[in-house]
Amino acid sequence: MSVAGVAAVRAENGILERWYTALFDVDREALSELLADEALIRLEDLGVTQTKAEYIASLDEWEEIARNTNFAWQIDAEAPQDPDQATALVCYQFPDNDLMMREIFSFGDGRITGSVQSAVGDTCEEF
Repeated sequence: MSVAGVAAVRAENGILERWYTALFDVDREALSELLADEALIRLEDLGVTQTKAEYIASLDEWEEIARNTNFAWQIDAEAPQDPDQATALVCYQFPDNDLMMREIFSFGDGRITGSVQSAVGDTCEEF
């Protein structure tokens, strides 16, 4: 990977750093700024695809859940990372259970253009 490619990957990782901070804080304004207007969020386990507006509107329900949930995330070292895509592993520790998710992001013009989220386990032991 070229020096420019490495710099671009670091920039996209910075977007994810801001994304997860905003998500865990339920910061609608920051999330809205990070999502491109045409962004689509696909929740594979639920069979749902949301537009940016639908995703932001769904945060009311998420806010209640987030109050009692612990979170941790990291870049998936085994997945390809490039300026157009990055994959994160996320541990959601709910009061009654844990959930490990793989979240694949696509980027364009310094914003998130898409996200595909799928469960990879019901424990965070390997995190």
